[in-house]
Amino acid sequence: MLSPGTEYLLNNGDRHASSKLKTKTYCWFIFVFLLGAVVVLIPALIIILRKAKCSGPVPPPAPSAWNGSDYLSNSDYYKQLTTIHDFSQIHNLRLDRLSSPRFHPINGKTIIYLRKQYHMPDLNGSSTTLHWIDLETNKTVQLTRPIWGINDQQFYWTDSKTILFLSNRAESSLNQIFQLNLPDDVSAIGNFLDPIQITNYPLDIDNLVVNRQATRLAFSCQVYSNLTIQTTADRQATEKASGSLVYKFDKLFIRHWDEFMLGPRHHPFIVSIERDAKKIFRFKSPPTDVLFGIDSDSPTRPFGDAKSQWSFSASGNKFAFTRQHDETSAVAWSTNLDIFTVDLSTTNPQPICITCENLAADTDPSYSPIDDEILVYRAQSVPGYESDQFKVKFYN
Repeated sequence: MLSPGTEYLLNNGDRHASSKLKTKTYCWFIFVFLLGAVVVLIPALIIILRKAKCSGPVPPPAPSAWNGSDYLSNSDYYKQLTTIHDFSQIHNLRLDRLSSPRFHPINGKTIIYLRKQYHMPDLNGSSTTLHWIDLETNKTVQLTRPIWGINDQQFYWTDSKTILFLSNRAESSLNQIFQLNLPDDVSAIGNFLDPIQITNYPLDIDNLVVNRQATRLAFSCQVYSNLTIQTTADRQATEKASGSLVYKFDKLFIRHWDEFMLGPRHHPFIVSIERDAKKIFRFKSPPTDVLFGIDSDSPTRPFGDAKSQWSFSASGNKFAFTRQHDETSAVAWSTNLDIFTVDLSTTNPQPICITCENLAADTDPSYSPIDDEILVYRAQSVPGYESDQFKVKFYN
């Protein structure tokens, strides 16, 4: 048994050792904290100093109301940058998006294209408009009025003075077909042109293709396979009013990529068109749904578009399109796309499959510009193999 003095020395030594350990731990904590602060603060200080050296202008405050001058800030902003400037995602958004250039159908000396711009003060919203450029003088003219949230798209020259295009400029804010009449001297335009609305359907028009003679056009709407445009809109209005969020799925796909397959399909509608006494296009008859009753999409989902998957023949009397055999759940493990043709000169045009023997993908049909009987397309040869090589094939 230890004496009281010895026990005191041992206890005191333990307390001293424990206190020393705590002090050492505390010092290490302070050291790690200061080291972390230095690691964080030095890069932050470098960034602050670099930004202070940038001579770019300070973005203007967000306006209380959007106005036309906001559209002029893109090029002005970059002209003011005279030194090296860090390129950020904000600067990327400031860049105009130019797309879909189409040459004048007769002389090829002018081009119409789409220009998308973001609202510069707060980058909240965008607008896409039609523009014209003279290739000989570089004179540019903005044809359609810029309105935030309004986007023009998918336009076609029907002749040297007329453009048909899609836009959500309608009062309903749905995509509809519009007509734009160009003056004799486009370069002298002092104000925006007013488009003429051609269609007024209760559904969005998603795609548009016009034949070369401007006697027929094809467009797509998302409809239920056995319903018309109007009855589809009526059904959707009823479903919305009911407040029901219950859907019954009895086949695949249930969800494909980023969307649920809730029933409506992209169906191509074909219609003959003509001009009235005021040179405004109108439909000669109700549009024909060439996929009526078929639970399938054309253009195909999710990446198909009418520009590549639809084609009118040279005379405009035939129409080719791509669709997937997706009436059953087998679509979930199949890559089988097929090309169908429709003879529009008959009284009851019916799609005919010209590639059904190939169980791999056949897509992107394109008619010869001089022969209605010649068509080229892209095809794979290995069923179910998405990365299989595409080859160009010829159909006659």
